[in-house]
Amino acid sequence: HPLPLVASINQLIGVRISGPPLRVGPSTGAIAATRSRNAGTGHSQAFCFGRKHPDSRRFQITLDVVGGRTVGVLADAALGNAEDAARAVLAAWGSPEENLAGLVKTFNDPKFQATARAGFVETTDDSGADVIAVKLTGTSAAARWNVYAAVNIQPDSIFPATTNALGNVGAPNVIRIFSDFQCPYCKQLWDTALVGWKAKPTEYRVLHYQFPLSFHKNAYAAAEASECAGAQGKFGTYAEVLFARFSEWTPQVVVAANSSFNAYAKTAGLNTSAFKTCLASHSKKPSVEAQLAVGKQVAVQGTPTVFLNGVKLADYTDAEELATVRAITTAKPSAGTVIGQRLQSFR
Repeated sequence: HPLPLVASINQLIGVRISGPPLRVGPSTGAIAATRSRNAGTGHSQAFCFGRKHPDSRRFQITLDVVGGRTVGVLADAALGNAEDAARAVLAAWGSPEENLAGLVKTFNDPKFQATARAGFVETTDDSGADVIAVKLTGTSAAARWNVYAAVNIQPDSIFPATTNALGNVGAPNVIRIFSDFQCPYCKQLWDTALVGWKAKPTEYRVLHYQFPLSFHKNAYAAAEASECAGAQGKFGTYAEVLFARFSEWTPQVVVAANSSFNAYAKTAGLNTSAFKTCLASHSKKPSVEAQLAVGKQVAVQGTPTVFLNGVKLADYTDAEELATVRAITTAKPSAGTVIGQRLQSFR
């Protein structure tokens, strides 16, 4: 096979493109760059793999490149070449080669083909970090499989508005943190990475979202308490107190923890009467529930989960990953625009 997609597509996603155009495959394969469309810092590079029949366009791969990085890979295969289309799906899923035969059978199933005619888009796995799209286009001999794997970039509109924010409104980079106040790893983020982001308010806008985990007995009440503080414009101050007193309230029984939360309101300089009324009435529960719901919608599975400009980070401490995400999301056109336009054809 001229291009081992099962090993290549996942490696291409997010990899920096430099030097001459990509050339892959053995000398027996017909490999040619068929298109290079530049649009600012975003462009597509297409490569045709025809083997014995280079004019048949049995298989073509197109790289969507933004900010010098590949953000999406489009595989285009003839209807009779279901094997290559299936390989593209396996690669996006990170699935082993032994699953190829079963997937080829699925691609050749008339019922699946009928579904694919309408096109569909879904995440590649439970992490929600990448998306895959499949569509069958054309008719008869001209029918073709289109398979697209790309970075999953969440639009700003999917996240609820929040006043739990740090940094300038006009900062070019927006960090969204889904956090649990009883989570020790969230405290670690607050004490380390957040310090650096807060020190650059013109570069980063940091938004906090509640995601209290059910097995942390005091996390939900802490989330409500911080929202009550936020209603007085002091979310950040109160959150600082919660994390500073972490070892004090986290082991307490619920009733004692609530008493601690009320005491911390005074420490944070809040109107304690208004705070106590807010906490006792659970008036911020709908807000916490809404943030939890959105977290589940964007595949938050644990805390802390960090998004930078809509991209879910694998490791928020990795400077190279942050630089890559900044590059693709602040370029003109951005990765979100390029990928979004591509996905429109699959819907």
